[in-house]
Amino acid sequence: MESKKSIRRLVQERKDVLSKGERQNLDNIIFDKVINSYAYKNSHTIFIFVSYNNEVDTHKIIKQALRDKKILCVPKIISKEEGMDIVQIKSFEDLKEGAYGILEPDDSELKIEEKNIDVSYLPGLAFDRRGGRVGYGGGFYDRFLLKTRKNSKKIGLAYKFQVFPEVPMEEHDIFIDGIITD
Repeated sequence: MESKKSIRRLVQERKDVLSKGERQNLDNIIFDKVINSYAYKNSHTIFIFVSYNNEVDTHKIIKQALRDKKILCVPKIISKEEGMDIVQIKSFEDLKEGAYGILEPDDSELKIEEKNIDVSYLPGLAFDRRGGRVGYGGGFYDRFLLKTRKNSKKIGLAYKFQVFPEVPMEEHDIFIDGIITD
């Protein structure tokens, strides 16, 4: 089993060689799988990360969920120590560039309790088929997932090259329920 550091480096190298057209094609496949999934169709309240840099594009999914009248929540980073708030947005225009350069709500006025979320779509650098997830190292999503209901679905969004036979998991890491890839 490779270390988290080597997995992060390998995935970044794989992402860097994708052309814009290839990335767009893969993102469209993932979009179709998400919006046609049982978890999406049967959810009332959705949490999703706002993609940044070369992550699987979630902007199209966010816009579709808003058109589908889902209660849509995204993260707003408070601090590394305090973690993040889960905030409902009413339109994509509610998102502004935050402290880390990632789009997020301006404020936490429409904060949603984690226990109200039916399905969470999560970022990650690497995943495995057992539900293991390697994030970016901040622990934001693991702390968030601890507060969700047991029956709330936790689904990673990734390109297939981000799925490994096994990824290293630490005691505090939270396993997810599934992965949607291209």
